[in-house]
Amino acid sequence: MSLSKKNLTVLIIISVVAVVLIVKWIQFNSAVVIDPVAARTKGPQTAKINIVEFIDFECPACAYGAGKLKEYIEAHPGDIRLEVKYYPLMNIHHHALQVASYVECSARQGKFWPFFDPLMAQQAQWSPLVNAEGIFDQLAKGAGMDMGKLKTCLSLEDVSKTIMSEKNMGRSLSVQSTPTYFINKKMVVGGKSLVDELEAYFVKSK
Repeated sequence: MSLSKKNLTVLIIISVVAVVLIVKWIQFNSAVVIDPVAARTKGPQTAKINIVEFIDFECPACAYGAGKLKEYIEAHPGDIRLEVKYYPLMNIHHHALQVASYVECSARQGKFWPFFDPLMAQQAQWSPLVNAEGIFDQLAKGAGMDMGKLKTCLSLEDVSKTIMSEKNMGRSLSVQSTPTYFINKKMVVGGKSLVDELEAYFVKSK
C-alpha cells in the first residue's frame, strides 16, 4: 500500500514537471508574428499629419530630419504618424545597403525604434568607418535584439528584396534623393523643407 502511494506521488511529480516543461516549450516556440512595416510606423491612424519618409540611413540630411521629427512627435503627441521606407543610395554611401538590412531585421524583431533612434543619433561616428558592423551589432544589443536571429536575418535574400522593392516604390513616386517625405501626400524634399512644412502647419493650426 505504501509502495502504491509512493509510486502515485512520484507519478504526480513527474506529471507536474512534464506539464511545466511542455508549457515552457510552447512559450519558447510560439513566435509572435511581427509586421515589419507596422514596426517602422509610429503614431496613431487618426493623426492629422501623415508622413511617409524615404530614407538612406547614412545620409546626413536624413539624420538631421530624424532628429527634428523626433522632436516634433514628442512635442505634438497624437498629431503625427510616421512611416519609414527604404531608399538606400549605394552609389554614394558604402554602408547604405548593409545598414538598411540591419534596420529591416530590427523591424522584424519589433525593435525598429530602439535601434533606429541611436543609429541616426550616432551616424557621424559610424558613417566614416570602413567597417561599421561592430557598431551596428553594439546598437542591436543595446536595442535588445536577439543576436542569433539577427545574424540569420541578415543572411536572408528576402531582406534585400524588401529594401530594393521599397526603393523601387520610391522611384515610381519620383523620389530621387533623401530624405524625401510625403506629408499628407505632398512631396517634401530635405530636412529643412520638412521643418518649414511642419512649422507652417502648427502655426496655422494654433
